[in-house]
Amino acid sequence: MGKLNDFKIMGIKLPMYLIMFVIVAFAMGTGGLGSDVLSTMVYLALLGGILYEIGDRIPIFNKWIGGGAMLAIMFPSWMVYMDMIPEQYVESAVLFYDTISWQTLYICMLMAGSLLMIERKTLIRSLVRYIPTVCVGIVTAAIFGIGAGMIMGYSIPELMTFYVLPIMGGGNGAGAIPMSQIYEQVTGGNKDGYYSAALAILTLANTLCIIVGALLNGIGNKLKWSTGDGTQLMRKSAGDDGGDKEDELPKATMSDIASTIGYVGVIYAVSLIFAKVLLPDIAGIPIHQYAYFVVFLALANIFKLIPPENKSGIKTFTRFISRPLGAMGFAGIGIVMTDWGEFVGAISLQNLAICLAVVIGAVVGTAICGWFVGFYPVDSAITAGLCMANRGGGGDLVVLGAANRMELMSYAAISSRLGGGLVLVLAGIVFSVLY
Repeated sequence: MGKLNDFKIMGIKLPMYLIMFVIVAFAMGTGGLGSDVLSTMVYLALLGGILYEIGDRIPIFNKWIGGGAMLAIMFPSWMVYMDMIPEQYVESAVLFYDTISWQTLYICMLMAGSLLMIERKTLIRSLVRYIPTVCVGIVTAAIFGIGAGMIMGYSIPELMTFYVLPIMGGGNGAGAIPMSQIYEQVTGGNKDGYYSAALAILTLANTLCIIVGALLNGIGNKLKWSTGDGTQLMRKSAGDDGGDKEDELPKATMSDIASTIGYVGVIYAVSLIFAKVLLPDIAGIPIHQYAYFVVFLALANIFKLIPPENKSGIKTFTRFISRPLGAMGFAGIGIVMTDWGEFVGAISLQNLAICLAVVIGAVVGTAICGWFVGFYPVDSAITAGLCMANRGGGGDLVVLGAANRMELMSYAAISSRLGGGLVLVLAGIVFSVLY
């Protein structure tokens, strides 16, 4: 009994946690729980928290299949599919996670907490090497995917159109949706039909990315030379005193932590101004606000626009929102963004083989290129490879969670947004040539 009293979930002792869980579950079952933000947060936190702890303690699953992050996403998705969560609370999760957009806050804080902490010289050096690594990953993903598909009798146009481009296109909102519009405009085909097919394949590939991310984390744990400490991309080399070095920062005060909303919020506001007003597209390709956000975060770091004490506050705030509240975010992804029926419906041996080939191609290319430009191969494969092949921002969260690389979110955002933009340009060219 003593050990049970010492065990904590989200900082709450297990007996008390279970009492709280039963109370909230009873309130949901009777319709007594509210649909407000606080009520939604508590049910997502308690559900996600216990699933995360269970998933992290299941042998093999915890090291190779995604562990707590995977279970905290997929089990709530299955619960929605089985109508085990009352509709009003599914809707409240959608309102909280999608409409109010907890996801935006979560992703922006993760990006700020990682990109602003890297020492400026290291940041410049790593970004210059990262974009070519992403491009190599796109090429090798196409080669692997086309090779596997042709063995099964698929044509190159089919494989590029319905597999490679959707998977590598940067996710759903910034990838599959605009790609379907490009498809209709260039080929004259139906965009809704294309979108449905692309989304099913993208969902399957996203799940494979989660599993492969967990596998890569396991490989990194076994082969110490292949990865750093999970927070940096650049490896140490001769004449170099460190990889992605962080600035030395003072201890944050409560005021410094509170300043996070101001600094990060204003940088995001500037990103929205550019994405929606000043420069919404370049050469006809829409530029997502996250792409601008990464650029402006990098500039703020390079030009030292944020004082060290405020950067320390941002770092502290980010660690709170990404670690203790991470399980709540994963449960929200499962309920709001992961369609269990859609995922199961996309599973076939042919689709599985081709999607896996595309994902492995992205991993192999970015790992090899990453090594040659000075990155840890495991971390390069996860960020430049898997975060190109997953389902955008939400996919980045899940893959990095499964791979235990949440502090590499800025690099993942570059893959999903800037890399995804490159694939949209490629899609217009490919559709024109093939059709």
